[in-house]
Amino acid sequence: MLNEKLLAILSHPNDGAISMVTTGDSGAHLVNTWNNYIEVTADDKLLIPASGYNKTEKNLTKHNAITLSIASREIEGYRGKGTGFIVEGTTRFIKSGPDFDRVKERFSWIRAVLEVTVTSAKQML
Repeated sequence: MLNEKLLAILSHPNDGAISMVTTGDSGAHLVNTWNNYIEVTADDKLLIPASGYNKTEKNLTKHNAITLSIASREIEGYRGKGTGFIVEGTTRFIKSGPDFDRVKERFSWIRAVLEVTVTSAKQML
């Protein structure tokens, strides 16, 4: 189960940037999204709408591990307001089916959904 504070960041109405790192032949590749774009499924997978992410998808076909940095200044951390997590997981791109259709309904501009199965989530702040 995902940490309560991590879920609070992902559901907070104030947008916060989420950074996602993959590794490919040319090294690390970084892309971003917004916290309130991410949907958490009943089985604690993260569904991320993908418009571009072409290099991200290429990297993930070779090595499907991803690292995310997820933070908010609005959620209480260890020493006051502000907390963040380093989340690691495995991935797949979904291009059809119920999860794709549900996310596409919210974000008409997507070409796919990046599904992240969380393998670890460590609170850093």
